Amino acid sequence: GVASQAALHYVLGNPYRNQKFEQDVFAANLSFDAFSLPAGPVSIAIGGEHRREKVSGEVAPEFRSGWFVGNFLPSFGSYDVTEGYVELLVPVMEGLDLNGAVRGTEYSTSGFVTTWKAGITFEPIPDVRFRATRSRDIRAPNLGELYTAGSTRINVLIDPTQNNASVQFAGTTRGNPLLGPERADQWGAGIVLRPRFIPSFVLSADYYDIKIKDAIGSVAAQTIVERCAEGVQAFCTAVVRGPNAFGNNLQVFESPFNFASQHAQGIDFESSYRVPLGAGDLTLRAMATRYIKNYFDNGIEAPNDTVGQNAPGGTPKWLYRIQGTYSIDGFTFNLTGRGVSSGVYDNSFVECASGCPASTVTNRTIADNSIDGAFYLDAAMSFDVEVSGRELEFFVSANNLFDKDPPVVAPGPAGSAYATPATNQSLYDLLGRTYRAGVRFKL
Repeated sequence: GVASQAALHYVLGNPYRNQKFEQDVFAANLSFDAFSLPAGPVSIAIGGEHRREKVSGEVAPEFRSGWFVGNFLPSFGSYDVTEGYVELLVPVMEGLDLNGAVRGTEYSTSGFVTTWKAGITFEPIPDVRFRATRSRDIRAPNLGELYTAGSTRINVLIDPTQNNASVQFAGTTRGNPLLGPERADQWGAGIVLRPRFIPSFVLSADYYDIKIKDAIGSVAAQTIVERCAEGVQAFCTAVVRGPNAFGNNLQVFESPFNFASQHAQGIDFESSYRVPLGAGDLTLRAMATRYIKNYFDNGIEAPNDTVGQNAPGGTPKWLYRIQGTYSIDGFTFNLTGRGVSSGVYDNSFVECASGCPASTVTNRTIADNSIDGAFYLDAAMSFDVEVSGRELEFFVSANNLFDKDPPVVAPGPAGSAYATPATNQSLYDLLGRTYRAGVRFKL
């Protein structure tokens, strides 16, 4: 009887935000064969498109500010995109094709940009095909990055201005309407093998190299406070000290901005093989990516290559999936193995047990910098039946068949929000063994 009904609703209510996204698209596309060369017809595609993107929303007044998981604000904003393109495919000679494209795009938020692509494929014999591409690409900021009205979370960080004490802060994330597009220069080269002496076998490997300028991202609150304490004024403008609306003496604004550069390299592998087995067919497929470089340099923090970092925000060295499928008379059994290689928390950390150098913002010391990898096994079965002239497919599946726990990935350096799992949920399975069963049919 102490709390009023209004207070109970405030604490026990269900905070929400109704957000509405709208997209209007007007497009015209035309493709045709312009003329013929000895090796085949020259194909052309042209077209244009106009798009309008809009976001709007509504939040009940009691959930716009205040308590632990509330303080939502609705986002409002829109932008227009108008673009035109032309694509070309030229068969130069038997087994050699050239392709190219150019596209002009006008964004109401960031102006006019030109993107293009040039490619070549060469198949000297039916067993081998080479391919290569070179392109200039862009990614314009989306509605959220531009117009997010703001939400505030309560967390803790290490405050160097208070003798490195762990202090509570309010972290507010807002959109940045001044963002420009990301610009990328990309090239790739690959090979596809279809050896005739192994029917139904295909193996491909593709190398990619992508350099991005003005990549969109944000800086962590911990880094903002540390850089401000070092005297970097650009970060101090994002730090507000003193009592604020969320009952904290420290508020940090974490809005996105255009990074200086990002550089990624890697190799994608894929293979498949199909062979008759008994009265059915066995299909084997494998896919893997070897990440070589994922380098960030925002011009403010120390540059960092995140390949091999299995902590949140990092990129593992290997990500892979192996799949086997057996089909016979409407029955299908599938077994999938998926995994990620082991890694570290941060490539800039110094791992040592004694006599360690002084820990700094750019090179922290840590007792154990390792994070285990993981391998998961999934299984699925399905069978087709006909009931009253209608075809039905019954299926059952189990993911993470052996109920493998994810490795514990400790938060740091100041901890994390209470609801954040102590692992990297983008790489590891959080749910354990899960089942699904159902039926599919056409009306």
